[in-house]
Amino acid sequence: MRKARDLIGLPVVELSTGEQVGEVRDVLFAGDGSFHSLLLEKGGLVSQTKVLPKACIWAIGQDAVTVQRREGVIEFKDESGVMRSMIEGEVHYVGKDVLTAGGDLLGTVEDVYLDDNLETIVGYEVSEGFLVDLREGRKVLPTHPEMIVGMDALVVPEDLGFIEG
Repeated sequence: MRKARDLIGLPVVELSTGEQVGEVRDVLFAGDGSFHSLLLEKGGLVSQTKVLPKACIWAIGQDAVTVQRREGVIEFKDESGVMRSMIEGEVHYVGKDVLTAGGDLLGTVEDVYLDDNLETIVGYEVSEGFLVDLREGRKVLPTHPEMIVGMDALVVPEDLGFIEG
């Protein structure tokens, strides 16, 4: 497993020139939790939001993301409105409360775990608060088909337990 937060801040480098074409600002996911693209620039009044789609990524290493050609970086448009982000955006994961269907608060999402191939979300790193994190460490909640990722909370089945991170 690899934390999605580890991708934030990585430079994006074009292989043919060795030039940096951007820096990862966020990780974007499709509605089903599959990795979609990397957000490179936040749009403003003049500039458009730029993304690097998964299909255009050559490799994601520990220290950089590489691409064959900078033309893979495109303007981002979410016509479907179902894109989810790790940190920013309408529906994001980090900072979201984790509630059981019975209404018990389990903690707050601090990170998202991706599978070894960086294809899909396999778990959520959950904080139960600063002091508990120091004493016991953060816990990992595995994905489950009955999970609901809402605007304000991640709702999980009552019997879903934490796994070793």
